[in-house]
Amino acid sequence: MVRFTFMFFLMVILFLVGVIVGFDQAGTGMNQLSGNETENYDALESNKQEDSYEVEVMGQSFEQKSIEEKKESYQEIQGSSLTGKIASVLESSVKWFYNLLVAGAYQISDFIYRL
Repeated sequence: MVRFTFMFFLMVILFLVGVIVGFDQAGTGMNQLSGNETENYDALESNKQEDSYEVEVMGQSFEQKSIEEKKESYQEIQGSSLTGKIASVLESSVKWFYNLLVAGAYQISDFIYRL
């Protein structure tokens, strides 16, 4: 029994090591397939310029914005969201109808049990 348990755990460990090595080789193969010859590269680069930061993530550049700019863009997005308004009206009407059904079912069951 001890021999079987030892062999079983040894096979499981070898299998998991093989899976990890296979994932590593697959990742290397995908880099070569996409034409990326660089083995090690930084996905995140940041540059500080006086009062603002510029961050580059995977080739896309992002800049630091002030809170006022973010609030203005958020207000523009929220103000012009027709879909959100329609969803809100639909939600309230479905809630009202559901509450009406539950109240009616409660009244019917209450009437039946009081007889």
